[in-house]
Formats: sequence, C-alpha cells, structure tokens
Amino acid sequence: MNQNPDQTTTGSPSGAKSSPSKRRHSSRPAGRASHAARIAAWAVETTERAEEQTITEQTSAVQNITSSPSPLETLKLLLEAQRGHDLTRVGSTYESLRGIDTVHEGLILSCQLGESLNEKANRLGQWVAAGVTHIVDCRIEDSDEEFVALHAPHITYIYAPTDDDGLEREPEWFDGALLDLGTALTDPDSILLVHCAAGINRGPSMAFRLLLEAGWEPVAALNAIREARPVTRVIYAPDALMHFYGERIWSSDSDVAEVAS
Repeated sequence: MNQNPDQTTTGSPSGAKSSPSKRRHSSRPAGRASHAARIAAWAVETTERAEEQTITEQTSAVQNITSSPSPLETLKLLLEAQRGHDLTRVGSTYESLRGIDTVHEGLILSCQLGESLNEKANRLGQWVAAGVTHIVDCRIEDSDEEFVALHAPHITYIYAPTDDDGLEREPEWFDGALLDLGTALTDPDSILLVHCAAGINRGPSMAFRLLLEAGWEPVAALNAIREARPVTRVIYAPDALMHFYGERIWSSDSDVAEVAS
C-alpha cells in the first residue's frame, strides 16, 4: 500500500548532437509526462486489485483479528467491510431475493410478500410454516398489515417504515421497532422475520440492530447476516451501530474526523 511506482529518469539517446542545456530542457517535460503516466497506471492497477477482492477474503481478514477492537475500531472495520462488499456483492436474482434466510434460530430475513394475492398467500404460508411469530416490515412504500391480520392473525405485525434513499437513518426508526418488539427480543419462543422490499438494505440493517440488542458482536452479526443472505448490502449498518453505542463510540472529535476521512 505504501509502495510507490518505480521512479526512473529518461535521458537523451546516445549520440544526440544537441547541447547539454537543450538536452536538459527537452528531457524534463518528457520525464514528467512519463512519471505521471506511471503514477496513473499504478493507481488504476491498485484500484483494480482492490475491486477484485472477494467478500470471503474480507471476512477472513476480520476473523484473523486477535485483539478485541474498541467500538471505534469496530466501526472502522465495519465500514471497510461494507465498502468492499458493495464491490463484490453477488447478483440479485429472483430466487436469491425470494429466499427465507435464517440468520439464527430466532431471526429470519426475506423480502416482501409479493404483488399478487396468490403470491402473497403462498409466501405468507411459507412464513407461517417457518414458525414466524413477528413480522417487522421496513417498507415505507407499502404495508401488508391488513393481509396478515386477515390470514395469519396470530402473527404480530410491526410496521417500521423508512425510505431506502441511502441517507443516514434517524434514531427514531430503530427506537420504534425496538419499542414495538418489546419482550419478543428476549423470548426464546419468538421467531422474528424482518423484511423490506427486496431484503437488501433496510431489512438487513434493522436485523443487524436487533442482533446488537441481543448481545451479538458487530462484526459477527454482520457476517451472520451476509452468510445467511448473500444479496444483502446492509448500508445502514453504521447507523444501527451508532444507535446502539450512542455517544460512547466516540472518544474525541479527532476520532470522528478520522472515520469521516
């Protein structure tokens, strides 16, 4: 990473008849252009190598950490893993989105029920068969609360709407879901299914926050989500982490500046 491109100098061809002053004058622009070209090529090569890293390699690097990171170091690691995963995320096929993916015995990730009544009925039947007791719907654009109340009234429906605009999530989003879930978070008989539209950002980010509440370490929680549902991006995970740790995560203004950079 600290390597610099090889720096070489260019000279005039042997036997050139120009004067020394002219040789020096004419070689400078060529040398600078050549040096700039090498730097540009090195930068492109470095970027390409970074983009070729797989999420498996990043996960392995996370697991090789021998010391317990501080909250700030954990956040840095989380952001670094997030950036890399965004580059290497697997394709979002129909089947991968429609999966009912178990993160652990009490938490499931999926996407919305569907568009047609038949599709909704079939998928709700799958959720019931999986033993789901609570649904956390993170979509702001739609809600299936009435449909679930009609066809599976034993399931508690929690509506935690937010937009998938890539902006920072407000604390109220997490507060509302945690409040509505209440003791379900600690009830061993509860099975929570968290979803949004596609099950890529909002739902997995909320699930990440719920895992933190349940005592999971941040990196372990993030890895569990991605292993269970590889299509996830979890782009609001840093907001969930900040919500969980609150002000304790920052020890000084310089820490904030360091992460922001």
